[in-house]
Amino acid sequence: MIAREVIGDSPSIYNNGPGGVSYFFTVMMYRHSPIVIMNFDDLHQYTPWIHVLFIISPDKPISIDDARKVLEWVRNGGEVIVMDETNSTEALLKLLGVNKSVFAGRVVMGICRVDDRAVPVLFDVFKVFPEPGNARPICWAGNGVVAFEEKIGRGEVIVIGDSSLVINYIVIDTRYGVLDTYFIKRLVGNKEILIYEGNRAYRMIYSIKGVMTINTIMAMVSGFPGLFFGHQGLLKIISLMILWMITTGFVSMYLFSFPRAPYPKLKKPTRHEALITRKEIQRGLKDWGVETSKKK
Repeated sequence: MIAREVIGDSPSIYNNGPGGVSYFFTVMMYRHSPIVIMNFDDLHQYTPWIHVLFIISPDKPISIDDARKVLEWVRNGGEVIVMDETNSTEALLKLLGVNKSVFAGRVVMGICRVDDRAVPVLFDVFKVFPEPGNARPICWAGNGVVAFEEKIGRGEVIVIGDSSLVINYIVIDTRYGVLDTYFIKRLVGNKEILIYEGNRAYRMIYSIKGVMTINTIMAMVSGFPGLFFGHQGLLKIISLMILWMITTGFVSMYLFSFPRAPYPKLKKPTRHEALITRKEIQRGLKDWGVETSKKK
């Protein structure tokens, strides 16, 4: 069998580690049916005004051509939420007229405006936008604009200079996850969710054991009916039913392979939560391969 695994602790739905976003989108799938896309060419398959596209810090930079495809989809009524503290989405920002951002490697509480309501949000290792152009600021932290929204055609783009608002560590292990996820959920509203997982660093895992296990199971189960039934027709029917169930299970896992939530519930906050959070975030960024002292 061949499986795909993300490299490092990136904000991917396929990452169940502290820096992944599997927990949040697993919860969201019960109401919003998240769909993974690997290529922006696939956007035309989804009705723009009923979907919101998440682009969460790709490991590799998005090309200018891909950025244009995204904005074309937005002009037709789509909504895009970009969450990125790296330079991976720089091409998209330039098309929005945002040419400058400053990296901030610290943990602070900020304020976001959503639905005419002020929501406190935890930002940890983020970037601010000194000149957001014609966009409307919606989040402020560290004396700067951390998020903004810009209307384009019939749709809009929301840019947040922090991909860690809904990572597993924040959502599961800190009390701030309730505030951060509330903010993101209000941005999504009732729309269906698309998640871009292209431009991610993957490694392919080849497993002969998996194939051997399936073959072994099939050999065993096909032999069991013979212990109780002598009729070959009944044996074939039972064997085919078992084969069908196993095949259906593997196909379902391939098509709907959203990871399970790695933890059952939120833990109680610690006394020095901000310091611990910063330490954990910086450790995760190091594993992911992102510098925390570099200005963007």
